Amino acid sequence: MTGKAETVNGFCSTLIVQIAFYLHIQMHVYGRPAVFSKSVIFATAFMSFFSVVIALFKDIPDIVGDKIFGIRSFTVRLGQQRVFWICISLLEMAYLVALSVGVTSSCIWSKWITVIGHIVLASLLWNHANSIDLKNKNAITSFYMFMWKPFYAEYLIIPLVR
Repeated sequence: MTGKAETVNGFCSTLIVQIAFYLHIQMHVYGRPAVFSKSVIFATAFMSFFSVVIALFKDIPDIVGDKIFGIRSFTVRLGQQRVFWICISLLEMAYLVALSVGVTSSCIWSKWITVIGHIVLASLLWNHANSIDLKNKNAITSFYMFMWKPFYAEYLIIPLVR
């Protein structure tokens, strides 16, 4: 798949999984009507967005192979460094949105957990990104694997968003 197809696939599959899981639990487990609350919309949008970034990032270490096989991924077209920083910028913007969701929470404990949790994750991402040698494929691959940690950490924060 090219970068574009992978990105669309990642977004759609994440979006569908999030919504389908929510609908199933609400309607068939709890027996309640599905109401799309702020936290459900946030979780779906945030995780879908994060998945798109991961799909974009996945091509960064594969630039040599993509060039050899004529795959015109975003990384081939724009360059490793540019795509890397686009991905980091997109995630940092997502964390800013998450902070605003946390700040607007009427539940004080949710506000604190959401804000502090996302500040920590955004800071870890930013600090780690600034230490990467983009000429080193192992470093880029290691960073790609690191990106899954804040992705899964988000699943600990999401249930606390109100």
